[in-house]
Amino acid sequence: MRIRSLTSRIVVFFTSLLALVLVATFVLVSVANLRISRQNAAHELVTGERIFRRLLEQQGQQLTQAVSALATDYGFRQAIGTGDTDTIASALANHGGRIKADLVMLSRLDNTIQADTLKPERVGKSYPFVDLLAKAGERGGASGIERIDGKLYQLVVVPIKAPIVIGWVTMGFEINDEIAADLKALAGLQVSFLGRNQGGWNLLASTLPPAQRIALNGTLSDRQMAGRLALEEEDYEIRLAKLADTPEGPIHALLARSLKEAMAPFYALQGTLVVLALVAIVVFLLAGIRIASRITGPLRDLAGVAERIQQGDYQQTPATQDTREIAQLAGSLAHMQTAIAEREAEITKLAFQDPLTGLPNRVRFNQLLDEAIARAREHDDSLTVLLINLDRFQQINDTLGHPTGDRVLALVGERLREAVRFEDQVARLSGDEYAVLLPGVQVGQSLSTLERIHRTFDRRFELGGRTLDVRAGMGAAGFPEHGQNATDLLRCADMAMYRAKRSGEPQMLYDPGMQSFREEHLSLLGDLQQAVERNELTLYYQPKVSLADGRADEAEALVRWIHPDKGFIPPGEFIPFAEQTGYIREVTRWVLAHAIAQAGQWVAADHPIKISVNLSTRDLLDPGLPDQVAALLAQHAMPAQYLCLEITESGLMEDPSRALDVLNRLRALGLSLAIDDYGTGYSSLAYIRRLPVTELKIDRAFVIELAHNDGDAQIVQSTIDLGHRLGLKVVAEGVEDQPTVAILARMGCDRIQGYVFGKPMPADAFVRWQQEHAASPA
Repeated sequence: MRIRSLTSRIVVFFTSLLALVLVATFVLVSVANLRISRQNAAHELVTGERIFRRLLEQQGQQLTQAVSALATDYGFRQAIGTGDTDTIASALANHGGRIKADLVMLSRLDNTIQADTLKPERVGKSYPFVDLLAKAGERGGASGIERIDGKLYQLVVVPIKAPIVIGWVTMGFEINDEIAADLKALAGLQVSFLGRNQGGWNLLASTLPPAQRIALNGTLSDRQMAGRLALEEEDYEIRLAKLADTPEGPIHALLARSLKEAMAPFYALQGTLVVLALVAIVVFLLAGIRIASRITGPLRDLAGVAERIQQGDYQQTPATQDTREIAQLAGSLAHMQTAIAEREAEITKLAFQDPLTGLPNRVRFNQLLDEAIARAREHDDSLTVLLINLDRFQQINDTLGHPTGDRVLALVGERLREAVRFEDQVARLSGDEYAVLLPGVQVGQSLSTLERIHRTFDRRFELGGRTLDVRAGMGAAGFPEHGQNATDLLRCADMAMYRAKRSGEPQMLYDPGMQSFREEHLSLLGDLQQAVERNELTLYYQPKVSLADGRADEAEALVRWIHPDKGFIPPGEFIPFAEQTGYIREVTRWVLAHAIAQAGQWVAADHPIKISVNLSTRDLLDPGLPDQVAALLAQHAMPAQYLCLEITESGLMEDPSRALDVLNRLRALGLSLAIDDYGTGYSSLAYIRRLPVTELKIDRAFVIELAHNDGDAQIVQSTIDLGHRLGLKVVAEGVEDQPTVAILARMGCDRIQGYVFGKPMPADAFVRWQQEHAASPA
C-alpha cells in the first residue's frame, strides 16, 4: 500500500532506518560471535587433546609403577626361577587385583606365555604383542594400546631381572565406556575410541548417548573424520587423534565438542539483543510520530497557500510560524507570489525566441512553418525553406573565444534580416545554423534570395579591431514538390545544405536524388556491417618485388567486397564511407585478423611472406590497437617481423601526439611501419625522421609519369636518397611498365609494387604467382 501522508513517510522512513541499522548490527554481532564460538570450540578440542594424551600417559605411568613393583618382588622372582606355577599365578592375580588390572601376563625369554590372568588357555602359546615386547627390550620397558578380541587395552611391559632378564610381565587396563567417561570428566569433551581395519572404522568405546553412538557408527568414514559432525540433529566440532598402530589396524580417539553447548552463551546474548532492539524501535516510533506531527502541521497550512497560488490567487498572506525554517518557507511563498507573473512572461519569451539574436528559435520557426504550409495548401500556393550553416565557426570560438563567436552569430542574424523581404521569417535553429521561410516563393525562384544572402557574407565582419571572413553553406527545399510538412522540408533543405558544403558550392537546391544517394549509402553501411560479421569480405595480395634480387617475399593485403546482389564494389566506394561513419575500425580489425592468420599459415608452412596492412586515421588514434595486434600475433604464432602496417601522412598530422604514442607501441612489438602515399600530404622527411617508421612508399602520382616527366623524376630521386640517408626502405607503388622499373632500379629504389609484376590476387593465386616468378624472375 502506498503511503501518501508525509507524517507517515517520515515515521516509516526513520523507523525503517533504525530497524535496518539494528538488523545490520545484530547480523554482524551474530556472525562475529558465531565465528568466535566455533573458534573457541576448535581451540577447546586442541587443548582437550593435550589433556587427553596427558591422562593416558599418567595412567600408563601408574601401570608401569605397579608392574615394576611386581617385577622386583623377591618371592615372585624366586617362583619364576623354580618354575612354581601356582605361586606365579597367585602373585599375578594379587598384584593385578590390587590395582584392578584387567590383564596380567608373564612371558618367558623365548616369547612364550607362562601365565595369563585374562585367558589362561594361552599359556604355552606365543606372546601376541611382539612389537611392544621388542620396544620394551630396547628401552627397558614399554607401554601402548592394543586390541584383544575386539576390545582395547592399555598395556605396560616390564622386564623381570635376577639380576639378568629372566622374563617379562605385561599388565593392562581395558579401555571401555567407563574409562572414556573418566577421561570425559577430566578433559570436558565427548570421547570415542575408534579402530580402523580393512573393513573400515569400528566404534570400540564412547561417552556419547546410545542414539548418537548408533548414528556415529553408521556415518564413520574418512570424509567424516574432520571438521564438523552431525549426530541426531546435534552438531559437534571434532578432532581425530591417533593413539597407536596395531596389527589389526590403527587406533584413534575422536574428541567432540558440542556446538550447542559452546554456543549457549551466544544464543542468550542474541535474545537480549532482540529484546533491546524491539524496545528501541517502539520508543523511536513514538518519538518519531510526535516530531513528524510538529513538522508536517505547518507544512499542510503552507501547502494550502501554495494551492491557492496555483489557482491564480496571489493575495494570500502565509501565517507566521513558530520555527525558523518554516518561517523562511512562508516568506519564500510570499516572494514567489510577486515573481510568478514576471517569470511566466519571461518563460513565454524564452520558449519562442533566441536570446542571443532576438530571432525566433527552432520551436517558434516550426510553428511558423506549419502555419505557412497550412495557408499555402489552402490557397494552392508555394513556399521555400532555406537552411544556412556557417563554415569553420568552431575555429572562431576556439581561437577568439565564445564572446566573439556570440557577436558573430548576432551580426549574421542582422544581415540575414536585411537580405530578405519584410514578410519573410528568419530564425536561428541552433548553434551556427539559421533558417529562412520564404512564403509564396517557389524553390527555383529562391536563387535570387540565396544570391543576396551570399553577397552579405562577401562583406567582412569587423569585431574589436579584427576583420573576419565568415562564409556559409546554404540549401533550399520547396513546398509542395519536396515535402508536405515541416519535418520533411527541413530534412530536405538540410541535405541540400550539407551537399553544398561538401562540394564547396555556396548554395544548392534540393534534388530527390540526394535522398536516394543517402539511402543507398545507409544501405551500403548496413550491408558492409553484415559482410564483416559474416566474413563476406576477401583479401587479395599484391606483390612487393625487391629490385636488388628480384624476390617477391612481401605483399600488401587489400580488401575486396563482392556484394551478393550488387556484385563487385570497389574499395573507393565503401572505404571512404566507412571512414566517415567510423566503421573503418571494424573493417581494419577484420583485415588484420585475416591477414595475420594467412601470414601465420605461410610461416607455419616454412614459406614466410611479409604482409602489409593499411591503417586509417581512426585506427591510428585508437590506443587499444597495439594490444589487439599483439593478441592476433600471439594467437596465430606469427613473428612480428612478417607484419608491416602502412599509415598515411594525413593520419599522422590529425593528432600527432596520440598517433606517435600508438606508433611507438606498435613498433615496440617488432613489426615494421610504413608511410603510405608519401608526397601527397603535409608532412616532411624532417618530421617523419622523428617517427618510428621503417619504410616510405612513394605515391603513384609521382611514379606513373616517371619515364616522361623530369620533375617527377627529380622528386622521386630526392625522396629515395633522403629516405636511405634516414635509414628507411623506399617502395614505389603504381609501377606499370618496364621502363619505369629500370629507372627506379638506377635510382636505388628498394622495392616495387604495381601491375608491371602482378595485380592483387587471392592467397592461393599469389603463392602460385610467387613460385612462377621465382622460376623466371625476369
